[in-house]
Amino acid sequence: RRDPSLEQGMNFFFRLAEGDHCSQQRWSVEWCKLMVAACDRVSIVCAGVADEVAEHLQNCADRLRAAGERPGAVFKPDPKVLAAFGEESARCLSERLVAQCLRVLQPQLRRGAGLGPWEIVSTGGGAVVGTVDAMKALPGELPPGKAPCVAVTETLTGWEDIPAGIVAVLLPAAHAVDVLSHVAIRARNQSVLLASCDDDGLLAELRGKHGARLKFTLQANGDVTWTAAAAGEGATQAAAAAPAKKLSVAKPPPPPASVLPITKFAENRKSLGGKSFHLSELRPKGGEYSVPPSATVPFGMFERTLADPANEGFEEELAELVEEGDLAKVRAFVVDELALPKSLEEAVVQELAAAGAPLPAGAAWQRALKGVWASKWTDRAVSSRKQMGVADSDLVLAVLAQPVAFASYAFVIHTRSPMPNANTEDALVEVVVGLGESLVSNAPGRALSASVGPSDKSIQVHTFPSKPQGVFTPDSGTHIFRSDSNGEDLEGFAGAGLYDSITVDECPHRAISYADEPLVVDPAFRAQLLRRLFDLGRLVEANFNGQPQDIEGAVDRDGNLVVLQSRPQV
Repeated sequence: RRDPSLEQGMNFFFRLAEGDHCSQQRWSVEWCKLMVAACDRVSIVCAGVADEVAEHLQNCADRLRAAGERPGAVFKPDPKVLAAFGEESARCLSERLVAQCLRVLQPQLRRGAGLGPWEIVSTGGGAVVGTVDAMKALPGELPPGKAPCVAVTETLTGWEDIPAGIVAVLLPAAHAVDVLSHVAIRARNQSVLLASCDDDGLLAELRGKHGARLKFTLQANGDVTWTAAAAGEGATQAAAAAPAKKLSVAKPPPPPASVLPITKFAENRKSLGGKSFHLSELRPKGGEYSVPPSATVPFGMFERTLADPANEGFEEELAELVEEGDLAKVRAFVVDELALPKSLEEAVVQELAAAGAPLPAGAAWQRALKGVWASKWTDRAVSSRKQMGVADSDLVLAVLAQPVAFASYAFVIHTRSPMPNANTEDALVEVVVGLGESLVSNAPGRALSASVGPSDKSIQVHTFPSKPQGVFTPDSGTHIFRSDSNGEDLEGFAGAGLYDSITVDECPHRAISYADEPLVVDPAFRAQLLRRLFDLGRLVEANFNGQPQDIEGAVDRDGNLVVLQSRPQV
């Protein structure tokens, strides 16, 4: 079970524990934060290896059980023994034991860093009232009569929508989410308390309150406390937990062209989503940053493609599949069977070439475009539309096409920090090694997260990066086709990550060595980069007349800043 990623994680751990301590005093606040990241990185890999071994063993056990149930089988194993064979056998693996030991150590390190047991991602207004429901994971939809609900979950992947009626999501620290991940943005958008806890005793006590109606309060020191809710307390929460008011989406005009270059985004605002339009509004000056060359397939082109003679009967069959409710089959049907008009294919190729970002000859980009259209029928997209009262026919997708940056780092900036008790001038900046997919999708581990203010203020690092893997641009480069719907980035509704963005070529995942990563071990490099990103946030914010912005971007391999998206912060 030799794992290079585990070796890299152990190198980081031992540099802090026994080496030069990354130039920090042992048990200082900064050292403890670094050690939390090192432990997190090792424990994620160890748990992943153990889970994989358990899965393989359980597959073998399931096959044995199935064989023993066949008529005439000689060997008839006890099905009770085989039911949990994989997990029971994997418990004794050294990786599982290491992960458990580090789980005990991490809370002590957090206390050494001056941190309490709770980490708050979304305050939920400071106090919420609801009925405790201990569950494995968030449901797609809350059953009738369950609202307002406080969900005490075992995990959170980052892809979930938070169903209407849930007023708080509380989870173990092992599954803590990045503050600027899509699920965190959705929590703040919905005024949901989202917090993780590293104290197993507190979480066990909470799960023991299953079915109890409690009031949860966020204390000034960052702790979450609870008491029995008084009669009538939380009436406002109950009203807020009711199904959301119908979201109004504008019906777009017919597509003005098959593909629009970025130079025509502004004059065709009603045919584009927020990603495309806000990108065209950016006005970089003096080389402070750049925006990628871009072209967009506008609203209505999917519907026009459905009506093309080459797709006769397609729309009727699609409607039948949607009615059956097998969404995976719906998506596969769109990607595999929909024929793109030749005029659309030619326009995509021509406009990207004219923008200075030509598609490589023979690139199978068509599946990426159709995959974005098909993401109208992902589970979370369908659930969100139902929750917001948006009919399928009202939701339309434009598709923004760009070359993928050769990113050394990816970042998200909220120009006005959403952290509890943040200074009004602070920005919250999160950075990962490689592309931003691992950040916005809440891949296992944490990003570098820091509050950054004007140059006369100190930088406060909240977490150091611990994601074992980064996502990287292929050596030959590739393009990305990004969803840009009329149901995202609306006033008071972020809709972040509801629809898919798909690269033409798969982007490789590689293990990250933090033992020699400047972002972690070089304080001067880290501070300089964070200051640059703070200044970038202020430039972009000024571009939008001072409106706080949620900015996604990359630092390319030459150290240049690239802004990939900016939208109003909600």
